[in-house]
Amino acid sequence: MIKALKFLSGQKKSLNEDHLLVGDNDFLYLFIKNQILDNSQNDRETFIFDCADKSESIDQLINVLGSQDLFASEKFIIIKNINKLSKKNSEILLLNIKSDNPNQILCIDNSFLSFNYKTKENVIKSTSTKEFSKILNVIDISTPFESEMKQWIELFAQKLDMKISNNYSQKVIEIFGNNFSEIFNEMSKSSLVSDNENDLVNSLEKAGNIHKDKQLWELNYAICDRSVDKIFENGLSIMKQYGLPFVINSIFNIIEAIFLTKKNNGTLFESSSRSIRGNVIKRISSASNNYSLLELEHAINALSKIDIKIKTQKVIDETEFANIINGVFRGE
Repeated sequence: MIKALKFLSGQKKSLNEDHLLVGDNDFLYLFIKNQILDNSQNDRETFIFDCADKSESIDQLINVLGSQDLFASEKFIIIKNINKLSKKNSEILLLNIKSDNPNQILCIDNSFLSFNYKTKENVIKSTSTKEFSKILNVIDISTPFESEMKQWIELFAQKLDMKISNNYSQKVIEIFGNNFSEIFNEMSKSSLVSDNENDLVNSLEKAGNIHKDKQLWELNYAICDRSVDKIFENGLSIMKQYGLPFVINSIFNIIEAIFLTKKNNGTLFESSSRSIRGNVIKRISSASNNYSLLELEHAINALSKIDIKIKTQKVIDETEFANIINGVFRGE
């Protein structure tokens, strides 16, 4: 299974072949699809079938694969969620793809891959997808580790005709981690601003502040709504960029504001909102209905203990962050 980075860094002729994309990163699917379309010299029509959509039958797909158009030499056919096909339909589709099909085909299995610790490679889980992998070029579109992001940034810069330095790349990673979508969007905007290194870095720093505020608002909204999965997702992202103490302080501020509001029968006082910014202030009163006083007191005590632990001994950030989520929001 070839990694997406290696595939996109290769020769353009490989873009004309039939491919199977396997992995959980939607951005990489869209990016590769657009690269294939941009590389095409032919005037061809694009068809998209989703095997998870029960309203779309296999007969419709087979008809498109087998039909000939007098005005177009080939079609570009995208088949999503092939892992959702039944064994029978999977076999029918495989036979039609094998039969000297003149169209270019892109199959996608948007699911998490297993990891084989012996070979140190990602592994396809779905049995039907494994059958497709025998006849198609397989590309791993899993979200990569941050250690690979510098190479991705260089690839994006090449696509956008940008000249960047190591300093620029490092700042992009510090701000956005391995969030492909935000990295590419920010680089796209920066490419229109200037070629000057200082201008690019200044633009990044402004974007970083906006990004940081946006993440904090999303974390605070999630805490107000008591949406534990979103608290975990946003909090983990912030922790990776700004550290565990920053996350603890951010969570403590919003929990304390909710606690003081709860004690005052839903009335938000100025003193309890000084550390809270943005429209999240409007949610504090209603958020106090999502927690009991006992739960809020427990949360404040748990956060205080973890804060002391961090300041007095060496800890594993990921472990302590998990303890925060379980102890503060899941009551474990």
